[in-house]
Amino acid sequence: MKLADIMKKDFLKVDEDTSVFDAVKLMVDNRAFGLVVVDREGRPVGLLSERSLIKRFILRNRKPDEVPVKKVMRRPVPAVPVKMSLQGVAEYLVQHGLERTTVTDRDKVVGVVTLTDLSRFLSRDRIWNVLLSHRTEEFTFFCPRCAIGTLRPVFGEHGEINVYMCTNGSCDYTE
Repeated sequence: MKLADIMKKDFLKVDEDTSVFDAVKLMVDNRAFGLVVVDREGRPVGLLSERSLIKRFILRNRKPDEVPVKKVMRRPVPAVPVKMSLQGVAEYLVQHGLERTTVTDRDKVVGVVTLTDLSRFLSRDRIWNVLLSHRTEEFTFFCPRCAIGTLRPVFGEHGEINVYMCTNGSCDYTE
């Protein structure tokens, strides 16, 4: 079985300026658990998943129609080549703490594959190991400005996230 055979070719896209509310509505209406986020030119700039929403939106305690998806999406866009083996894709997802990734062919996104997609085709032992190690990996957002530091939450007095700050001492990025 090849990656091209199991990836979703009809994946959903959403503009980076779309509100979290509209993106979640699109996900619910289409029974999707993730979206590819694109810029005005249609180029992929991030991934939005349930996990992104939980980790980067819920704790901010903001209204979903006031926050654009570009503030909560995962970036840079994770990607694997369409010729990668299924085991290779599973290992990539685990190493990067991901549930899904884009699939590319000559630098163009041609599909999306998830751990669930892979679980249907890998042996039970292989996928069990992938899922167990995946759940223990920490989810990391890299700074969009310096791409070196990671974004860490700064909590308010009531436990809500006020801002995210870059951990790179020479970068002053916050969002």
